[in-house]
Amino acid sequence: MTRRTGKGEPRKPRKPVAESEEVLRAKYLDYCSARLCDVFMELEEERVFELARLAEEKAGVVQGALSFKRIADLLVEKLMDDLALPEFAAWAKAYQENPEKFDPYLLGLWKTMVESPATP
Repeated sequence: MTRRTGKGEPRKPRKPVAESEEVLRAKYLDYCSARLCDVFMELEEERVFELARLAEEKAGVVQGALSFKRIADLLVEKLMDDLALPEFAAWAKAYQENPEKFDPYLLGLWKTMVESPATP
């Protein structure tokens, strides 16, 4: 796992600390978002176009029939499938055992989710 974009969380040596499930879930979402962003940003424009065409084919529609938003949704689904991100429980266990392994991937977005949670 090589972090190619963003600065990530600063590395601080620390002992494993039990964090609340709310914080862990926020960090998990931050981690998954960062990994997805890394992969998407590495794609060449031609590959994005190719994946969009494949998404239309998979949906069984003619080229140009899907809205841009729907194509983007399908692209994200495809990239997430390719990434094979861990389920929350497995990630949380690994994070609690060795947070330094994951902190460089965190963008810090988790802090805003915990400090001011989204309102329904």
